[in-house]
Amino acid sequence: MKRFFLVILAAWCTLPGGAQSYMLRAERFSSDSLGSGRNASLDMRWIGDGSRYAWYEAEERGMRTWFLADLKTGRTRRMFDNTRMAAQLAPYADSLRQPTPGKLGLYALEFDPRHPLRFTFDYNKHLLQYDIRTGRLKELPAPKKERRFDRGHWERDYSADSLFYITACRHDLVLVGAGDSIRLTADGEPYYSFASGGAASGKGTGGPTGCWIGRSHKYLAVREDKRRVGTMTVVNNLAERPEAKTYKYVASGDREVVQYGIRLVDADRRASFELDIARWPDQKIEVPRFQAFPVTDRSAWFIRRSRTCDSMELCRVDVADNAVHPIIRETTAPHLNEQLFEYHVINDGNEILWWSERSGRGQFYLYDGDGRLKNAVTDGRFVAGHVARIDTLGRSLIVEGYGGEEGINPHYRLFYKVPLDGGPAVCLTPGNGHHTVDIAPDGGRFYDRWSRMDLPERRRIADPAGRTVLELPGCDISEVRAKGWREPELLKLLAADSVTELYGVVYLPFEIEPGRKYPIISNVYPGPQDDQVPLAFSVDDNENMLLAQLGFIVLNFSHRGSSPTRGRDYYNYGRGNLRDYAVADDMALVRQVAARYPFADPDRVGIYGHSGGGFMAATALLQHPEFYKVGIAASGNHDNNIYAQWWGEVFHGVEQRTDADGKVYFECRVPTTAELAGRLRGRLLLVHGDMDDNVHPASTLRLADALIRAGKRFDMLLIPGADHGLPIRYFNNTVRYYFVEHLLGLPQKDIDILIHE
Repeated sequence: MKRFFLVILAAWCTLPGGAQSYMLRAERFSSDSLGSGRNASLDMRWIGDGSRYAWYEAEERGMRTWFLADLKTGRTRRMFDNTRMAAQLAPYADSLRQPTPGKLGLYALEFDPRHPLRFTFDYNKHLLQYDIRTGRLKELPAPKKERRFDRGHWERDYSADSLFYITACRHDLVLVGAGDSIRLTADGEPYYSFASGGAASGKGTGGPTGCWIGRSHKYLAVREDKRRVGTMTVVNNLAERPEAKTYKYVASGDREVVQYGIRLVDADRRASFELDIARWPDQKIEVPRFQAFPVTDRSAWFIRRSRTCDSMELCRVDVADNAVHPIIRETTAPHLNEQLFEYHVINDGNEILWWSERSGRGQFYLYDGDGRLKNAVTDGRFVAGHVARIDTLGRSLIVEGYGGEEGINPHYRLFYKVPLDGGPAVCLTPGNGHHTVDIAPDGGRFYDRWSRMDLPERRRIADPAGRTVLELPGCDISEVRAKGWREPELLKLLAADSVTELYGVVYLPFEIEPGRKYPIISNVYPGPQDDQVPLAFSVDDNENMLLAQLGFIVLNFSHRGSSPTRGRDYYNYGRGNLRDYAVADDMALVRQVAARYPFADPDRVGIYGHSGGGFMAATALLQHPEFYKVGIAASGNHDNNIYAQWWGEVFHGVEQRTDADGKVYFECRVPTTAELAGRLRGRLLLVHGDMDDNVHPASTLRLADALIRAGKRFDMLLIPGADHGLPIRYFNNTVRYYFVEHLLGLPQKDIDILIHE
């Protein structure tokens, strides 16, 4: 995708007050101009099992420098002196590209766990080894190339003893072993294929979606049936001749959806048969990432979920009887939380760790291997997120937690150590910010990084109890501050119900002119799967800070219904009202921001967003034209009836019906933005990429058609060749110019604002 850069034209100088001054000022505070600070990121890596040493790179005195961390003593030291290393590397370098202390050219260091103070690396076609203890560098002989059978793409489809492998050919399942190959199925065809990589067309070859059941000779293969699923088409207008791209797509309420089957292969008998997995009409089989189901030598597990997304079952397939056994059934109204749900089969299948929102706050529960509840693992103090580590010997786990600490934004990710058999949880990462951890292979240490939008990243290595072992260099933004940059403000405000606390970020102009009133712009994304409010530090996330320097107050907040980490009731607030649910909260937030800052102008309010945010921006502008004056809706799913099945059916709701012939079908109807077209009074810009195969351009075009039919003036930008992401430079500049012209009231004559990168 093409990228673009901003060009400021002299033509702006002709405007009173100078639109050019606004644009030039904003450009001074772009991410490119400001930089991201010193040591904005720090990639710490464990040596071996992480029990003694780790290493990292950091900037020191303007040079890239390598450090060794001794986890026993809690001290760090340089791995080598840059000047001496440059001299040692010189004989191995090209004469025209000699290393310098500030530019050594060291990459991909590899440590030997048996000798943790030695590392090797490739340098100008030489394999070199450096000994940290002695400071000596030497060349090693090139390793001999071993002749090994290359399993290539199919490696994961070999049985544990390598006697058999499974593949797909011409869309059918094929077993290879003992010197022959057997075609196990004969009904494969495009869109009904066992080939995960070639199902749509061609030879239908590729690795199946499935896995061997432990060390047995039985294989579980999943096949999707998309033959009756409808299609959508986008047109590549930039091809030599306009070229259609047609693809299968299931939209909300479709009569024909993907159907699933699971086939069990018995390699010893050279046979396969279809398993009876039927439970609900149009059910979905959840295929784990990397195409591997949880398995032991005796069993495999899979999840089946109802189309209404309020019920699911964990099923076990046993090698002994080749049968499907329901183990755990979960029912949650109004719908399951797919974003946070996970389960883990542990202790050779004798225990199952299971996530559920049955209490109203996501928690983990422990079951035995036959699905009998043993105990709650987490106690409801926090909303449990994804598991970071399970210690079956120590009977504990490390898990993400949200909303468990007083005075800390409940959207921030913290980590807790919890006894597997129940008991008090210990917060391992108490710092007030959004945390990311990297746990050492032996589980004895973890690397903790945390930050907020008003606090650059801090770093440490901690022990299993959360005690700091070693502080590592944090992000230094002193140079960014010296250029005039200031942190945004983090606020906690109230929803439209005047009770629910909402969290977000407010970006202000760095210099407030006395007596001047500043328009307010709300950058929105309603979720529900994610609110996209920045949590971790960034000099300018989404370039809203730059937008503020044009003379705006910009806010980016969560709304009720926008996040799965705040509990079931918060998450499901928009159920049955997918189009309109977030608008009232956004208006309440804008009013509170206007009341907080005396220089805010509540009579000039703009709104913009992308994807679901574009959908919300258009809805807000049309529903409340007395409040919002300017809106930009980019790549918006304005008609969710032609958008993804999971979005509309899960978050708005789907009903199971039966027709006159007794056939079951499902009904989902989401109100569209086009139904509000006649209410337009402000300025609206619609933006979409003509190659968007996520939110089809028809969604925006249908809104445009409704506006035309209603006799409304609006602006529209269809970007040739752009997919759902849009060209960021061009789109962000479009946002700035549109708000400058229509919310600040500074008209422009020349539009030559961009050049190609």
